[in-house]
Amino acid sequence: MAVDSSSVTKSIPRVDTHLAKFSQGSVVVLTGLAFLFNQPIIVLITAVIMALSALFPSLNLFRLVYTGIVIPLRLLKPRIVEDDPAPHRFAQGVGAAFLIAATLVFYLTKATPPGWALDLIVFVLAAINLTVGFCAGCFVYYHLGRFGLLPRVRYEGGFHWRGV
Repeated sequence: MAVDSSSVTKSIPRVDTHLAKFSQGSVVVLTGLAFLFNQPIIVLITAVIMALSALFPSLNLFRLVYTGIVIPLRLLKPRIVEDDPAPHRFAQGVGAAFLIAATLVFYLTKATPPGWALDLIVFVLAAINLTVGFCAGCFVYYHLGRFGLLPRVRYEGGFHWRGV
């Protein structure tokens, strides 16, 4: 029986690494500005953007800006690689959860140091991913999959640190 090569290529998960870098850079900028200017509202906005991106990828504001502005202006061009998008969405969801927790701390307790600590954790992890290519959320996702708590990644082998 012959295998249709188009159906094989459609089943391979793919990720645009430049979109991922644009998203990470945006998170770094937003969380950094929130901290520098002491603006918890920016933390809330970033949390909402990241939560929507994780839960509803078609509503990913970073992707919409990337495809609607960045690519047409030729600031970046897509770089599509074989990769599972689920760990990346998981990492965005974890980042969103930290920022939602930070927002709750800001607005419900008025305790700013713990709120800024949560914001800066997201800032640092996004910056590490942006600069050296290590995604802590993807790493956690992979290991939770190994323990049967999340679906296993859909590519062969173990966790891959792809670097920048």
